[in-house]
Amino acid sequence: MLPSLNLEYIFAKMFQALTSVPVDVQALPSTFIFLVETVATIGMVLAVVLLVMLMYVRIRLIQVEHHGFLVIEERERAKRQQDVHAAKNLRWEMVSGLASSSSESDWRRAILEADIMLASLLSERGYPGETLGEQLKQANPLQFTTLDLAWEAHRMRNAIAHLGDAFPLSQRDATATINQYQRVFEEFDYI
Repeated sequence: MLPSLNLEYIFAKMFQALTSVPVDVQALPSTFIFLVETVATIGMVLAVVLLVMLMYVRIRLIQVEHHGFLVIEERERAKRQQDVHAAKNLRWEMVSGLASSSSESDWRRAILEADIMLASLLSERGYPGETLGEQLKQANPLQFTTLDLAWEAHRMRNAIAHLGDAFPLSQRDATATINQYQRVFEEFDYI
């Protein structure tokens, strides 16, 4: 006959050692089953609670991370806009400086630079056309209230560009043209 292992006896002794409660070996199967069922039930409840907590923490981490990315992106966008706005202001300051000069060549250059700024503005705003003249033709006067001023300023630029020194430019005309560009830029909050 082979020796056998009495598991009931071993479990009874382990239970008795852990709980200091005497165990009847005959009642061990029902006690053991009750104990296993209790431990399993508590384990499943804890597992579900921990799983729910884990899902909640994961969702909150994703939300916080997303919010953080949005905040960082908004700061970067504001900084880029500030940098672009500052650069445009610097460019306009250069145009204003040239316009306030006593030199006719500086006035001409100021008008040419202001026209380049106007072309950039209209391109950024999505006006169709290859040239500034085409963009101005496509512009809607209801959405572009200073369109006539832009045309007048652009005509002055064309005269300067095409006729060169043959076109007489007075300080009064240069100042008026720069003021027209300024009003257009101010309408679009470009400067």
